[in-house]
Amino acid sequence: MDILDLAKYAYVPVINGLTDYNHPCQIMADALTMLEQIGRIENTKVVYVGDGNNIVHSWLLLADVLPFHFVCACPKGFEPDAHTVEMARGAGISKIEITNSPREAVKGADVVYTDVWASMGQKEEVDYRKQKFQGFTAYLMHCLLAERGVEVTDGAIEAPNSIVFPQVENRMHAQNAIMLHVLGA
Repeated sequence: MDILDLAKYAYVPVINGLTDYNHPCQIMADALTMLEQIGRIENTKVVYVGDGNNIVHSWLLLADVLPFHFVCACPKGFEPDAHTVEMARGAGISKIEITNSPREAVKGADVVYTDVWASMGQKEEVDYRKQKFQGFTAYLMHCLLAERGVEVTDGAIEAPNSIVFPQVENRMHAQNAIMLHVLGA
């Protein structure tokens, strides 16, 4: 049974904390972090560098309702779900780009975001993915836990302009807000 089946038959609200397809609670925390640290989400450029995974799908779903420029820079063969990309583009709210050039993608970015290259269930692909993702190491936002020195540098996580730690704290606040909303509080 997957989370959609569970929600379909449940008599209580079901919160999607994380699936292989998306990570909505994380994006709520990321949006809160941007509001706190940058002052806005609208009219920003968010660049995700890495695997076109569940985090990317959640950014695309957010781009379906809020206007910002979202760029996913990933190696060929690691692009996000094409249907989700087209859905976000079709909403006409945000500018959506998928590219294979991380250096070009990050120009003018307000936020650069990354995630692990081998997600849960892909650990046997670590060496293969490290090879394919050469040149895609990025800085500033990460949904943690981070594999330091793999997809993000120690210096970037610890840098004064890193908002990784407020971001992870905001995951708790965002999830608390979701719980309060579901409970009608």
